[in-house]
Amino acid sequence: MNAMKNSLFIIASICLTILSSCKNNESQTSIFTRLEPSNKNYKDALARKIAGDTDNIIYILNSYKENNGKEFLNVNIEGPDFNATGIILVDNWNKLEKIKGTKGLGYSGAELKGLKVGIEENPNGAILRYKDLKEIVD
Repeated sequence: MNAMKNSLFIIASICLTILSSCKNNESQTSIFTRLEPSNKNYKDALARKIAGDTDNIIYILNSYKENNGKEFLNVNIEGPDFNATGIILVDNWNKLEKIKGTKGLGYSGAELKGLKVGIEENPNGAILRYKDLKEIVD
C-alpha cells in the first residue's frame, strides 16, 4: 500500500511540474497573444526578444504596408519561446527591391533569411528598422 501511495505522489509531482512549466512558458509569450503589434508594451517586449537571441529567430513575410509616407513589412517572427508579429520600418530597400516593386504580392510566406534589424527606442514603443538581409527564400 505504501508503494502505491509513493507512486501516486511521484505521478502527481511530475504532473504539477509539467503544468507549472507550461504556465511559465505561457506567461512569457502571452503578451504576444493579448496585445496588438502596434501596442507599446508589445513592441518593447518583441524588441527585447529579438535583441536577446538574433541567431535563432525566423522571419516570415506577411505583407507590405504603407502608412503616412513610410513603408513597412509586416513579418511573423518566431523564436525558440515565442511567436509574434513585427512591424519593420524599411527606408533602405537594398536586397528587398523585388518585394517593394510588387508591394509584397507573391512574397507572402517567404522566409527573410538572415534578416538584420536595428532597434530604436521610442516613447510609443520600440521601432524595428530594416538593416540587411542574406536572402529571400520563397
